[in-house]
Amino acid sequence: APATPATPAQPANHTARADPLFGANLSGAEASGGDAIRPSLEDWKGYIERHGFKLIRYPFKDDRMTPARIAELKVNVAYARSKGVPVILDNHTYRWDAPAKAIAFWTGFARNFPDDGSVILDLVNEPRGFDDPVLTNDWMQWARDSKIIIAGLRANGIKHPIALEWPQWSATFRFDKKEGAWKACESAGCALDRDTSGPLDPLNRTYLNGHRYFDKGSSGTSKECDVKTSGFVEFADQLRRRGLKAYITESAFASHYGMKPSCAAVGAEALAALRVNSDVLLGITWWGGGRVWPESYIFKIDPPKAARFTAPTSSYVEQLTGR
Repeated sequence: APATPATPAQPANHTARADPLFGANLSGAEASGGDAIRPSLEDWKGYIERHGFKLIRYPFKDDRMTPARIAELKVNVAYARSKGVPVILDNHTYRWDAPAKAIAFWTGFARNFPDDGSVILDLVNEPRGFDDPVLTNDWMQWARDSKIIIAGLRANGIKHPIALEWPQWSATFRFDKKEGAWKACESAGCALDRDTSGPLDPLNRTYLNGHRYFDKGSSGTSKECDVKTSGFVEFADQLRRRGLKAYITESAFASHYGMKPSCAAVGAEALAALRVNSDVLLGITWWGGGRVWPESYIFKIDPPKAARFTAPTSSYVEQLTGR
């Protein structure tokens, strides 16, 4: 059985709220080579009704969003909304576009979906490719461009909540590296502190969006865990000091087929830390969902493909859903 850690300390200025939303990534629309194994409506129902996930992140590639794909996605998002399950739409390209291009894409795409909070816009997954010839610090370009993009979307009438990732794989443990005033920024927290170009979001509906795996280097490539704690407590403190809130949209520590002993304690600690810090950590979408993944995948949430609608929910998935 997973180890039970000591409950993380309650922050002094903590205001309790309901548990964070425990959710999952439902992959396929972003898969290499094509999206033929993208999630069907039955897959969405399996995650929401069978497994009990309360938040879905849907990774996709923007150039695949044809009218037919958008129509299909609208049906699935409407289903999730009918069940009270918010959906994070994740542009899973890793590509940092010029602000005008990002504003144009998201303005057109977002208008297909309700802006009542049931759909959250994840502007780009783990962005890279910052190439401004004048503002050469990636972090400062990210902060400036992010504000331009968000302000542009708001000016175009886009009121949806926004989830904002940052350079260096959006790693939560790299969010604040405590750079001194004499040092160039090497983290998102530093860049947000120093950028004075205006508010992050005129509507105050933008949330930071972090990733955290627990293997060596947080690479998400090993079944073994290499850390004792998730770092979610520290990340929450860094957000709280800045008046920010966040989602964790990628994390994992086992699969449907089992868990390595090295991951039991950190997995349990992560869940406890999320609950204690739910005033600023609003939800998590665990990685490895969707039938696109092979049976051998180390973070596979689904049971074997042939039994995905009939197999009992695994103890790992029960953990992931907060039970």
